[in-house]
Amino acid sequence: MDDSTSDALYESRRELLSGLEGWALRGRLAVSDEKDGGSGTLRWQQSAGDNRLDFHGALGRGAWVLESDDESARLQMADGRVYKDRSLKGLVESQLGWSVPVDDLSWWVRGLEAPGGTDQRNMGEDGELTELKQSGWVIEFTRYREHSGVLLPGKLVARQDDKTVKLAVREWILDRENNGN
Repeated sequence: MDDSTSDALYESRRELLSGLEGWALRGRLAVSDEKDGGSGTLRWQQSAGDNRLDFHGALGRGAWVLESDDESARLQMADGRVYKDRSLKGLVESQLGWSVPVDDLSWWVRGLEAPGGTDQRNMGEDGELTELKQSGWVIEFTRYREHSGVLLPGKLVARQDDKTVKLAVREWILDRENNGN
């Protein structure tokens, strides 16, 4: 298959996934750098600009709920402490100590480029991203599976300098499944 066919398949997937009212996933998240790290289960729901991430660390440690909309972000820790910030990225950095581009990650997790510039992208035969270089990160996508007729990655690994974010998706839920489309 030539590059133009892969590009066309990718653009078709991008249009479909960008047009969804919402999506959700369940899986495992691991974040690390040279000094620290953490891993656990994650449930991520996104709909019309609203995000909700529920994280539960190993043995119940490190649990938190992160919610955001277009105007603000809110983080609630397992012990009841609540933190707020104007941006999701700022809140994650200041309270969790993770320098992770969460807004970009919401695109990457679906196997898509985030809006803005892209340094490089490599694609498979079916128009699925296999590697992406964007915003100073290198993202590898593997284990694609079909969900409601759409290819979605089952695993991504994003690296920048000493930082690594790994996400393994066990279950995808697309709004089109709930709308009968």
